[in-house]
Amino acid sequence: MKKWFASLVGSLLISSMLPAQTLNVVTINVWSGLDYIGNLKMGEYESPEVREQRYQILITELKKLDPDVLALNEANKLPAYARRIALDLGMDEIHHVGVAGVRAGPIGLPVNLREGDVILAKPQFQLAFEGRLQLSGGPVGNFFTFHTTDATQVLAGSIMVDGVKVFLFVTHWHASPFLSPENLMLWRSDSVQGVVTPRRFEANIREAEAGQIWRDNESRKMLAFVLNISGNSPIILMGDFNAMRGSPEIERFVQAGFKDVFGELNTTEGFTWDDVLNTNIHTYQVPSNLSPERYRRHRIDFIFANGHWKVLGSEVVLNQPVDGLMPSDHFGVSGKIQLMKAGED
Repeated sequence: MKKWFASLVGSLLISSMLPAQTLNVVTINVWSGLDYIGNLKMGEYESPEVREQRYQILITELKKLDPDVLALNEANKLPAYARRIALDLGMDEIHHVGVAGVRAGPIGLPVNLREGDVILAKPQFQLAFEGRLQLSGGPVGNFFTFHTTDATQVLAGSIMVDGVKVFLFVTHWHASPFLSPENLMLWRSDSVQGVVTPRRFEANIREAEAGQIWRDNESRKMLAFVLNISGNSPIILMGDFNAMRGSPEIERFVQAGFKDVFGELNTTEGFTWDDVLNTNIHTYQVPSNLSPERYRRHRIDFIFANGHWKVLGSEVVLNQPVDGLMPSDHFGVSGKIQLMKAGED
């Protein structure tokens, strides 16, 4: 009995002296390359050859980053994309379809749309599926989907870190123009100068207002889901939130105790959507005659961590062209975070 007790005490002392586990986390919207226009088949910005080239660039750069945990948005088509990238990176994966139109299994319309969200983790972390909540639209499942407008979700998984269960979430919120002072000024200027009609000006305002309400609902539902599943466990949130820091939908998570991992240590803007620097956006999505004041530069992709984590570093990644080609129309975000032990602050 004494030997057993001494062994237990020794193990606890050794455990307390070991360095806390540090995780390298990356989130990236990998870009489906679709224009989301079309019922039978959606338009595609690029050829299959270019899309494959982008994928190979993504794999090469991700191997350099060597993430322990990786979150993806716009993985298309599922499940093939998730299984392929997991094999190429030597990681485990969980996924869920997010948007797919009208579909039953592999048969559906649009024929080239079956995209969604993916969480990957290195095998030693024992990735497991924990649940999924549809935030809007629907119904959307991995087999059956029926929706004709946008649909959004949050996917939940878990890993084991130093014997502690850590909950992981990835989401992709609804996109719309922002109701920002800059946009309002541009829209008013267009209306005054006759570039757009008063009706178009009012429509722009309504679209931006509706989009913010949509994301606010997503934010509220997602936070409740996250806290209900995770309780007081360590939590990491990742994804394309299509919202800016300071917006009500993002501030809801900050007020709930989540750290904006990039914002914790950086004073730079950290744009992840960048009309100026992203060559894919320039090639496919920005009109050649667009004036510079209309370029969109926003940080809309985030990693959040709750109070169980210490932020050691974060940067914008996957933001350099290879042979003139970016891996996505988004840049990624990496975060180095450390699981704090009991009593640490």
